[in-house]
Amino acid sequence: MSKIEMLNWFLFALGLLAALAVYAAYRKSGEIIQPVRRGALANTPDQYRLAHEAVEFSTADGVRLKGWFLPAAGAGRSDAFQGQEATGCTIIFCHGWRSNRGEMLRDTWFLAEKGFNLLYFDFRASGESKGAVSSVGYLETRDFDAAYEFLKANRPHAAEAVGVFGTSMGGSVAVYAAVKYPELVCLLAENTFLSYNKVVANWSWRRLKTPYFPLVALTLFFVRRKLKADPEPYSPLYNAGKIKIPVMFINGDHDDLVPLPDAEALFGLCSSEKKQMWVIAGASHAKCAEVGGEVYRGKVAAFFAENLREPVPGAGGAKPAGGQKA
Repeated sequence: MSKIEMLNWFLFALGLLAALAVYAAYRKSGEIIQPVRRGALANTPDQYRLAHEAVEFSTADGVRLKGWFLPAAGAGRSDAFQGQEATGCTIIFCHGWRSNRGEMLRDTWFLAEKGFNLLYFDFRASGESKGAVSSVGYLETRDFDAAYEFLKANRPHAAEAVGVFGTSMGGSVAVYAAVKYPELVCLLAENTFLSYNKVVANWSWRRLKTPYFPLVALTLFFVRRKLKADPEPYSPLYNAGKIKIPVMFINGDHDDLVPLPDAEALFGLCSSEKKQMWVIAGASHAKCAEVGGEVYRGKVAAFFAENLREPVPGAGGAKPAGGQKA
């Protein structure tokens, strides 16, 4: 084979590899922004014998979202929904990517028995909500806006003190919300990634241990093109330093999507004067509640019991949520 033929074959092979890389990155970007929905919600409030109401609301860009409002346990359905004898303390829940409100309920339903109202909803392109595109945090901030506005407009009695609980993608949305809405009382962020770009790289190509260039860079390029926006500025990396409210971070030490060094970096960036971090030994991504068990439930309940309190009229302090148990 002559040198010219060898060169031609080399260039052909190089071009083929480049084409395969582009194709693989394009396919991966599609999997990120259009995740396969889970089946029917596997967990509902009825399974836990909790009073609830199905709710619906629309985002500013017209996406219809579905959710549940659960009054604190012990508050009657009519009382809670009419604002009589109901606590003014509510937790808004933000689930993770490729998850739904049912899976979030499964891990947190016990908080209804601790004296808090609970508002769960499905992000766009998740669960029972409309929409076909997920942005892993950027567009989902609009979904939180809609949920929070729904609560204030339709359950004003329950919006006197509002906390946020987010996991993974939902944790990044919760961090963003805590900065956008300084009146929020407290934040619990679980398995929350530091950077959008890094978590996409971890999810997309971690098993292949692919360097940033070319596959990660190409994947992010296609994501930005399809979304017509860059989600990276919405990352906790750029917002944690602006948080002022009490925060609890939870992460597993076996989390490959959000490695412990990233979780520790996020904790270090957080500017809240009242912050804490709990690392659950043996927990992988989205498995903190499962591995933590009763200890997890106790610590989560204690965090909200201490920090989510109704304001006392005419006083500088606050009162605990009605019927609250430690």
